[in-house]
Amino acid sequence: MLQKHPLMIALAMAHGVTISSAVMADHKHDMTMEEIIVEELHVQKAEHIVDGGKLQHADTSEILKSIPGASVNRNGGLTGIAQFRGFYGDRLAVSIDNASIVGGGPNAMDAPLSYVPASLLKELSVDRGATSVSQAQESLGGMIRAKSEQGDFAESSDVTVSGRAHTQYNSQNDASNSSLLLNAANHNHKLGISSSYDTADDSEFDGGDINSTEYERRRHDLFYGYKQGDNALNIKLGKNNTGESGTPALPMDITAIDSDIASFDVSTKLGDATVLWASDYSHVYHAMDNFTLRPEPMMGKRETIATGQQVSHKLMASFPLETGNIKVGTDYSESRHSATVYNPDMAMFEIENFDNAQRDISGAFVEWQQQAGDLSWELGLRANRVEMDADQVSASGLMGMMAMMANNMANAFNAQNLSETYNNRDIVFKSTYRINESLMLNANLSSKERAPSYQERYLWLGMQSTGGLADGKTYLGNLELDSETANELSLGLDYSNGSTYLGLHSFYRKVSDYIQGTPDGAGTGGMSGDLKYNNIDAKLYGGEFSYGLAFNDNWKLDGHLSYTRGKRDDGVSDNLYRIAPLHNQLSLSYRQNNLKVSLVNDLYDEQNKVSSYNDEEQTSGYSLWHINAVYDFSNQLQLRASVDNLTDKHYQDHLAGYNRVEDNADIAVGERLYGTGRSINLGATYRF
Repeated sequence: MLQKHPLMIALAMAHGVTISSAVMADHKHDMTMEEIIVEELHVQKAEHIVDGGKLQHADTSEILKSIPGASVNRNGGLTGIAQFRGFYGDRLAVSIDNASIVGGGPNAMDAPLSYVPASLLKELSVDRGATSVSQAQESLGGMIRAKSEQGDFAESSDVTVSGRAHTQYNSQNDASNSSLLLNAANHNHKLGISSSYDTADDSEFDGGDINSTEYERRRHDLFYGYKQGDNALNIKLGKNNTGESGTPALPMDITAIDSDIASFDVSTKLGDATVLWASDYSHVYHAMDNFTLRPEPMMGKRETIATGQQVSHKLMASFPLETGNIKVGTDYSESRHSATVYNPDMAMFEIENFDNAQRDISGAFVEWQQQAGDLSWELGLRANRVEMDADQVSASGLMGMMAMMANNMANAFNAQNLSETYNNRDIVFKSTYRINESLMLNANLSSKERAPSYQERYLWLGMQSTGGLADGKTYLGNLELDSETANELSLGLDYSNGSTYLGLHSFYRKVSDYIQGTPDGAGTGGMSGDLKYNNIDAKLYGGEFSYGLAFNDNWKLDGHLSYTRGKRDDGVSDNLYRIAPLHNQLSLSYRQNNLKVSLVNDLYDEQNKVSSYNDEEQTSGYSLWHINAVYDFSNQLQLRASVDNLTDKHYQDHLAGYNRVEDNADIAVGERLYGTGRSINLGATYRF
């Protein structure tokens, strides 16, 4: 067992250590690590763990800002799209309790992390280097894993009942975030339920209100676990209901998201092999409009009803070797998406945005992990067959030239062969070398491919159904798109001597056939000004510097610096859209007995390397200060208080979109949204 010291985390991460975070579960401070367990065959997973103590927000994606290299594209109070090293959306794999969840709408209003309320979050981690081929079907830019609170097994055959009640209040938007978990368990079985409720009014900033940012969400889960010897079983059933919730960076707001979620996994040993079977299912009904939470625009009322459904299966066997193991497996997923646009005042108005857009992936993989002395390495190979198709579309109830253009485009789309098959492959090599007891060197070399999303292929009429790009542009899909290929080299160095840690990690990623909207010029029947998804070449590079110093048993300094540069690499001088600026986070913490107080500074540089094709606006740099305190009143009760944006700084987050809500005297239509103002946050968690 390694020394129980937070500053050992960096060294542990370099070895791919599993970090068991029991913050609040062990009734200690919000950054206490209960134990660090070294598992010899984990090769440089390099996970960054954020514990469940950072619960002052409703949206789990906001916690990503505490992880080096990660950030969030913010389109609404519950609509945060994860970003890591310049990739976001479909280029990032996201798992929720080891399962994938389909998005219901074509604009990512229900991005994956929105299905884990922060009040129920137990752990959030990001693969820093290339994701192992056994972990995700498509993971061009890494993988984010979120785990929710689901109770624990007991230590004896006697059944014990435990629970957790959590509540949080934020002043700047009068937000209330609460959850309750109950769990009955012995050493073989556990059965539990959890429920959460999040609600808020419009956010405020120094200078006014951010209209259409209120939200409401309910989440309910039932879960069961079994373990005995080499056998384990987990079943989870979930229900997510999001009510009227604003997304001011998008053309419409959420009026309803009704999601049914189920997951199942079982593992056992057959001889020397460990066999895992996992299946998950999700179905989403999603309604949105442009008049319930915002003034009706001049173009008239619009309402969209969208559905999404996904079923996934995975079968994997792990075979031990003398100093390693081999994993072989196969996985399959199928997803379906439909979306229809209506005008509630015109019964004949109907546009089939997407009609049964299909995307099925059949995959097979092999992964070889080996350790030889101080050197550990992993080699993984994956093959994916991605089959895509869609049903025919139509438009009715439009007037004049718009009706003629829409009908022509629908007929042209329907006349084409809408089915396509992409045969892709992933190759991953990862290694870690222990130079000495304090210093680790790691390297990743990978080549990964991703087939187009259903929006990128099947968006037949110029619209803003773009997976949450939030640039205000209308786009056209492209049936001729090729798969993206990302070739990446990443190098890292981690040092720790017990009181000090340093981590320096860099990456260079060249992407062939990167999918981006480029000017269409009405050449395919669209309107002048549309962007059409096309294949270009691009490159991204940068890195992260993590550092920390424990002055003594009471005072500690932690920080990280993140930088990503993204630009075209095909002879066209332009930058990639919505890339996070240089960011440094610095935290000074004081701990005494049951009290911990932290002063945090977030420093963002200006972002002037912006995309001209997206008419992306530059943003100025700014500095934010936060202070938070955690007090463990007893082994059961934890009290929290914090102030975000202590100086009430007036600023614009570069990853926020542009305001689409009319009649806001404080933020003009088309102006970048402002960051929230000073907020006093109060919270409590009680375990029993």
